[in-house]
Amino acid sequence: MPEERFYVDDREVILTSAWEVRCDGDGLLGHPREFITLAPRGEAVCKYCGRRFVHTSTALAETVRRTGQPAAPTAAPERGR
Repeated sequence: MPEERFYVDDREVILTSAWEVRCDGDGLLGHPREFITLAPRGEAVCKYCGRRFVHTSTALAETVRRTGQPAAPTAAPERGR
């Protein structure tokens, strides 16, 4: 299952089926790559950018789906020739 991105109170929340995720801040400037474990609570926050990761098996995931604003899908960057 692919990740689902939402905004809750103007903060990005990513729902994922993985128990270990990585965050690099996306974009051109980003931040150092951080590897994050969601266990044992099923959620964690990136210490650099504040992005929140929530495991899809938690009750919180359903709350995010119900109350969050879905984020627009991000396009894959184009590769030069």
